[in-house]
Amino acid sequence: MSLTLVTGPETEPLTIEEAKSQLRLDFDEDDALVQRLVRAARMWVEGQTHRALMEQTWDQKMPCFPGLIRFEKNPVMSVSSITYDEGSSPNPTLAASQYTVVTRNYNSYVAPAYGVSWPSTLAVPEAVTVRFVAGYTEVPEPLTHAVAMLVAHWYENREITTHGSVSEVPMAVEALISPYRC
Repeated sequence: MSLTLVTGPETEPLTIEEAKSQLRLDFDEDDALVQRLVRAARMWVEGQTHRALMEQTWDQKMPCFPGLIRFEKNPVMSVSSITYDEGSSPNPTLAASQYTVVTRNYNSYVAPAYGVSWPSTLAVPEAVTVRFVAGYTEVPEPLTHAVAMLVAHWYENREITTHGSVSEVPMAVEALISPYRC
C-alpha cells in the first residue's frame, strides 16, 4: 500500500501571528523561519499521529480490493474517486453508489455497498487507487498547542545538540499528541 499527497493544505494550524505570539517575537526578520517551523511542526505531528490536521487530498494505492479499505490518513472528510486497473484504458471509476464510506476521527474505511462485490483487478502492485480528502474542519486544540510548542522548541534549539546533549522533542508535545495517535 502506498500513500501519495496530491494537494497539500492551503493553510497551517497556526498563523504567523499566533506562532510569533508563542515565541514572544515582536519583530518581522524571522517570519520566513517561523513559517517554515510551523509547516515542519504540522508535518511532524501529522507523521506521528497518521492524521491530516488541515484539509488535503491523498491517493492511497493498493494491489487489490481488500474486504474493507482502511485509510492510512484520518480523519477522512470525503472520497473523491475509486479507480481500478482491470486492463482497459483509461482505468474505470467506481460509481459512488457501489461503495459506502464510513468516516470516523481515527479509523475511516470504505466498504462495498450492500449487495455489491468489489470488481476484479489485474495482479499489479497499485491496481486500486482511492483519492480522498482528509483533515479536520476544526483542529483539536491539543494538536494545535503541540504544533505551537514544537515551533517554540525548534526556534530556541536550532542545532542538533545543545551543550553536548541531544535536544529531543519536549515531553509535553508527546503527551499532547498521544491520545491522537492512530
